[in-house]
Amino acid sequence: MGLSANPLSLRDQLAFYGAYHSNPVNVFIHIVCVPLIWTTLLALLFTSGVGVHSIRHLPASVQSPLLRADVFLYTHLPRAVYEHVNAASVLSLVYLTYYAVLDVPAAVLISPLWTAYYCAARYLAENHPHAQTIALSVFLASWVAQFYGHGVHEGRAPALLDNLLGAIVLAPLFVFLEVLFFFGYRPELQQWLKNAADKKIAEFRQQQAQQERAKTKAA
Repeated sequence: MGLSANPLSLRDQLAFYGAYHSNPVNVFIHIVCVPLIWTTLLALLFTSGVGVHSIRHLPASVQSPLLRADVFLYTHLPRAVYEHVNAASVLSLVYLTYYAVLDVPAAVLISPLWTAYYCAARYLAENHPHAQTIALSVFLASWVAQFYGHGVHEGRAPALLDNLLGAIVLAPLFVFLEVLFFFGYRPELQQWLKNAADKKIAEFRQQQAQQERAKTKAA
């Protein structure tokens, strides 16, 4: 399903991602590690030094419209809001906008948590002298833990190997919904997702079995 999944359909995207995350241990690892990856990614953006001043180092064809956009934002936004116009906030807004396209209620529910991730990343970046080292270490360790979950518990390569964009963008929303499902949120969607994921897992295992039989015959 990977690349053929409708990128604007919540159910299609959840079915794709859920087919790679059915083992409880692997799901738990992702529930812990995905927020850590997202928060430390934002922290790394904060500590990277990328800001409005960086626009001036871009080619003129790119620099000019970005500078006009910056002037527009500076003129029209309250100062308290303009101060948060940075790479981390823009990326966060892009993700949240996509989640709203997929499902408005889910996007509304995740918004407070999304804000908390941003605030935690900014706090780390601005208040710890070794913020970049800490963020990078946690970022990499979380990725290693997720690969462990897939290799040892799920028995299947991560979704990002089949659909990099879909897996990386959807992951925070997927683990958030998994937690909500645990507390009884939209049981009909949870059941639909389980059925759809089980079907795709069965198809994957059938393909694996066919490939193994083909290898055996070839040998």
